[in-house]
Amino acid sequence: MTGFWIVIGLCVVALVAYVILSLRKLSVPTTGAVIDGAMRPETALVVIDVQEDFTRNTGKRAFDPKKRDAALEAISEEIALSRKSGHQIAFVSNVFRDWPVILAMKLVGGGVGTPGREGLKLDRTLDVRGAPEFEKSIGDTFSNPDFEAWLAEKRVSRLILVGLDTCYCVQLTARGALARGYQVEIREPATLTGTPDKWPPLKAELGDAGVAFA
Repeated sequence: MTGFWIVIGLCVVALVAYVILSLRKLSVPTTGAVIDGAMRPETALVVIDVQEDFTRNTGKRAFDPKKRDAALEAISEEIALSRKSGHQIAFVSNVFRDWPVILAMKLVGGGVGTPGREGLKLDRTLDVRGAPEFEKSIGDTFSNPDFEAWLAEKRVSRLILVGLDTCYCVQLTARGALARGYQVEIREPATLTGTPDKWPPLKAELGDAGVAFA
């Protein structure tokens, strides 16, 4: 019986370690090969996680409706401006795929962002108009290799980031971009965060790292 309980104990330890790693992975930016910006003159607007599970959430983690509507209007303006300027546009959607994260979101987050939900669709106000949409399951958009390949195909070296949450997926995508040598700008009026107290120190860190703000 002693051997049996040792095996059970090891399995429990392994399971706990996997859960911790899965949750930690959500908030760790990725790294990758540094691009040659001189060969990539284009700019892309990246609209991050503006999905109805988040923008239309009515639970205790819901955004203030006035702030949400103002941010959505600013995002739509950025989309229109990018089209007028001839910039590339990409939309990013978050769908949690690791079962520990799915379980956690169902237990404490009302299931938002988990597979099969109607709310995974992009917010009804967005004018997608055939622009590509990339799915990710962690904070940094660069975790999806198809996104990085698309940026290479379009010869993009400058990213304008909008969307949500500023303190999580937006800033993590910014860090992933910086690690690869991209120029990054965050358009603050076109972002949302559920933790505004965390943003000032994060903004200072990002500014020191080279992110521009407008």
